[in-house]
Amino acid sequence: MNRFLKFIDTISRMSGTISSWFIILQMVVTVAIVIERHFFHRGDDWAFELSWMFYSMVFLFAFAYTLAEKGHVKVDPLFKLYPLRMQAIVGSISYLFLLTVCGALFFYGIPFAKTAWEIKECSWHTIVGAPVYPIKTMIPIAFGLLGLQGIAELIRSLSVAIKGKEL
Repeated sequence: MNRFLKFIDTISRMSGTISSWFIILQMVVTVAIVIERHFFHRGDDWAFELSWMFYSMVFLFAFAYTLAEKGHVKVDPLFKLYPLRMQAIVGSISYLFLLTVCGALFFYGIPFAKTAWEIKECSWHTIVGAPVYPIKTMIPIAFGLLGLQGIAELIRSLSVAIKGKEL
C-alpha cells in the first residue's frame, strides 16, 4: 500500500514541477508584454492569450502538488486541538467531499474538452483567436490528478482513523 501511495505522491510532485515550468513561461511572456508596450508602444494579442493560458496551467497543475505537500488551507481553527483520530475523521470526510467535486469536474470536463477539440474552439477575447482546446483538455487532467492525490490522502486519513497511527 505504501508503494502505491508513494507512486501517487510522485505523480503529484511531477505535476508541481510542470506547474513551476509554466510559472517561468508566464514570466517570460509577461516580460515580453511589458517590453513591447514600453519600448514599442504596442501590445500583441498573442502575448495576452499566451499569458492567461500559462497562468491557468500554473494553477491547474499545482492543485495535486499542493495537496501532496499539505499546502491547502484548513478552515477549521480548532483542527489542531482535536485528537489525532478526530483529525483523521474530519480529514476523511473532507477528502470524500473533495473526491466528489473532482469526480464531477473530471467526468463533466471530458465531454467539455472533447467538444472543444471537435469544433477547434478558439478564444474570443482577442482578434488572434488562440486555440483554447488544449487548455480545456487540462481541466479534466488536473482534476483527475487532484482526485488521485485525494484518494491517497483519504487512504492515509482512514488508516489513522481506524488504526490510530499513520501508514
